[in-house]
Amino acid sequence: MQKISSDTRGYAKVKKAAKYADVGERTFRDWLNNGLRHIRLPSGTIIIPFALIGEYLLRFEVSTNELDEIVDQAVRELKS
Repeated sequence: MQKISSDTRGYAKVKKAAKYADVGERTFRDWLNNGLRHIRLPSGTIIIPFALIGEYLLRFEVSTNELDEIVDQAVRELKS
């Protein structure tokens, strides 16, 4: 098992970046196709700065109020 450093400076290839984000490689590649900024080296290798992974994920941040509203709506729909 490869240990991921808690230091988020630096870069990772797709496999390590997916592990860092705790998702599968396929999901991570979907993120790349959906706007996660990355670097493609002349060799074709893709590297991603750890900071950009965090930035990308923050686009999906849900506040507690929004989450409560979503849960309440789901419960209302189940009751009806």
